[in-house]
Amino acid sequence: MLNVQEADVFYGDFHVIHRASLEVNQGELVALIGANGHGKSTLLKAICGLVPFQHGDIYYKGESIKAKDTTKLVGDGLVYVAEDRRLFPDMTVQENLMLGAYLERGRRRQFETLEHVYTLYPRLQERRSQLARTLSGGETQMLALGRGLMSAPELIAIDEPSLGLAPNLVANMLNTIKSFKDEGLTVLLVEQSLFLIESFVDKIYLLEEGVVSLYDDADVTKK
Repeated sequence: MLNVQEADVFYGDFHVIHRASLEVNQGELVALIGANGHGKSTLLKAICGLVPFQHGDIYYKGESIKAKDTTKLVGDGLVYVAEDRRLFPDMTVQENLMLGAYLERGRRRQFETLEHVYTLYPRLQERRSQLARTLSGGETQMLALGRGLMSAPELIAIDEPSLGLAPNLVANMLNTIKSFKDEGLTVLLVEQSLFLIESFVDKIYLLEEGVVSLYDDADVTKK
């Protein structure tokens, strides 16, 4: 479904990503791990059309997306959930969610998807009339993921969902992401810690200093 071929990404003159390649097949949950500052978020943004890349190519559903912007990619079912959540703080929870369905793809199923999001995250339903800026860290992450689901993705790319969460919330958050795969979504997940995710991912890529240095295709789900 997603194939990154020898992608180079620069910030100005700084070479951030070096000939990175990875593959995500339909229905998989694939993890990209590594320490802070090694390029994980940059590579994810390049895949999702937010950062240009200078070499190589990226294919989504068999088509090169090198020239496509983020809005077109969302319309094609490739949805990005940012590390910093990117919520609208002075809008309510439900208003933020409905913004995720602003393209036709999401609008076709918006009420059905909204009900599903509220089933997945009952806390959001309880707080649907609250302003986003009044939510806790865990609630804002739920809202960011819920808004991503409102876009009706086929592949959802999630950047460090556990960042800033209390330890007791991390397992629940990752369990809901695992449920995305169980429901038929394809997931590309950026995380720092292999320990948090190794029990349920299909493939693991390690990014070190901008280089994909390890690819693990062991059937970790059977450990």
